[in-house]
Amino acid sequence: MGQVKSTWIRKNLSFIIALLFVPMIGPVIAVIMYKVVGVTDLLLIITTATSVTMIFVLGFLSRIYDHSKSNNAIKNETAQQTEALNNHSLVTKTDSNSRITYVNEKFLEATGYTRKDLIGKSSRIYWADGADALLHELRNRLKAGNKWFGEVPIKTKSGKIIYTRTTYVPQTDRHGKLVSSIAIRTDITESKVATGDKNTRRALHILRDEIYMFEAGTLRFTYLNQTAMERCGWDENTYPQKSLFERDMEIGENGAYDIKAFYNRARPLINGETEEITHELTIDNRPSEVKMQLVRPEIGKPYFMTIVRDISDRHAFNKTKDDFISTVSHELRTPVTSIKGALGLILSGAFGELSEKAQRMLDIAYRNADRLGLIINDILDLEKIAAGRMEFHLDAVDMAELIEDAIVENKPYSERYNVSMVANGLNDGVMCLCDKDRIFQVMNNLLSNAVKFSHKGGEVIIRLEEKADTIYVSIEDFGAGIPREAKATIFDRFTQADSSDRRAKGGTGLGLSIVKTLIEQQDGKIDFTSQWGKGTKFFFELPKAHDDTTTQTIEPDSIAAE
Repeated sequence: MGQVKSTWIRKNLSFIIALLFVPMIGPVIAVIMYKVVGVTDLLLIITTATSVTMIFVLGFLSRIYDHSKSNNAIKNETAQQTEALNNHSLVTKTDSNSRITYVNEKFLEATGYTRKDLIGKSSRIYWADGADALLHELRNRLKAGNKWFGEVPIKTKSGKIIYTRTTYVPQTDRHGKLVSSIAIRTDITESKVATGDKNTRRALHILRDEIYMFEAGTLRFTYLNQTAMERCGWDENTYPQKSLFERDMEIGENGAYDIKAFYNRARPLINGETEEITHELTIDNRPSEVKMQLVRPEIGKPYFMTIVRDISDRHAFNKTKDDFISTVSHELRTPVTSIKGALGLILSGAFGELSEKAQRMLDIAYRNADRLGLIINDILDLEKIAAGRMEFHLDAVDMAELIEDAIVENKPYSERYNVSMVANGLNDGVMCLCDKDRIFQVMNNLLSNAVKFSHKGGEVIIRLEEKADTIYVSIEDFGAGIPREAKATIFDRFTQADSSDRRAKGGTGLGLSIVKTLIEQQDGKIDFTSQWGKGTKFFFELPKAHDDTTTQTIEPDSIAAE
């Protein structure tokens, strides 16, 4: 308070002296005229003294007016500067303990806070997580009386981060102790994001895969890399005027762009069910793998990013590999069948009694021959499906009866593992449109897997449900479950969950791939849920049979066409 008072006296000292001096001007002039000059005319003395006094008073009033006018101009200029600052900057003021004492409207608009949220609170409320080191450095500089300039991330009320270019100015007392500080910020989020996008696009531009970015609403292209532009025959001035309609990624049977097919494919991304979808399309008469993501940036509109890779070479390699495997499997099938038959005859005692050691060795050989036969049959089944040589006979099938038969078929296997099978919902008359033999094959595979991976003494639960247009079947075990990293490839060929416990159970790694193909070829869907250490549930849906259902045959040629 004393410092403020002395400062005011220094600024206004000339006015104080003038105020004290002006009342004395008249008497001093009168004394000088009478005593020094010798004027005795009283009227003249009074007139002269009054006139001189008035001149000084008018001069003093003129100076006060000029000073007031100057102060008003400074105040107006300061008000204009403050208004300009508030219109373009995010301003806060904090005390020596970092408690917020002032925020301007621009800061509140940018962050979503209200004054009630901030005033009196610690400034840490809007500091981004992980900025403790920066905050410590800032406080040390302000306490030392130094300004600070730099980039500061600010956390908004919604939790979103905005980036600011910030200047902190300390205010100290006459002893140099920090009293408060003012922070003046400029929002640089858009330019920072734009710089990041520019760097990302520079990296994407040289990739050999085609990269397409297009708006989620209009499907208009916002970016194509060099490879994509070359394939489309467009340049950087052309593609912003184009949309997905003009790129043959989703062409219907009539040759027109099928927007419905695109949105059906993209629905899991739009609904947030998955982060990426992958599918194959024929583009420009070439097989292509298409990976698509929906990007929702903090600033700007959401957009799709699609990576297109030409997989002609992969298809050619896979065909060569499949042809080789098919040839080898066909060549092995006859000798393996003969070996298994011969071993079976020996084990049955047709050639005399065997020693205990010989019996054990032949048992091992017979089991491995049997396993090899199963592998060959699985490979040949896959080869038939891929080549379009597997025929499906769709008819009305009583699913309850089929499931009961599959349980009976697998009962000896479950007893060996000491696992019980429990069926729910097996009501008569739940009719499904499917190929009975192929779905029986599916049930056998799923039941044997569930039993195999259950704990000793556990149970497998089979459920049958009738829905509006489909039949739903689930097979649930409570065993080891499937590791998260194996879930994405569990339906791939020659794939097994990579854990020592599961690998020890054996298997070809082809069963689930065959199951998925058999279900999908009959217009069905199959999926699973699993928790590591708690168990797995596989479930599938197939079309429901109606009263007027007649037997249908899916010819091999139609499968190949798909």
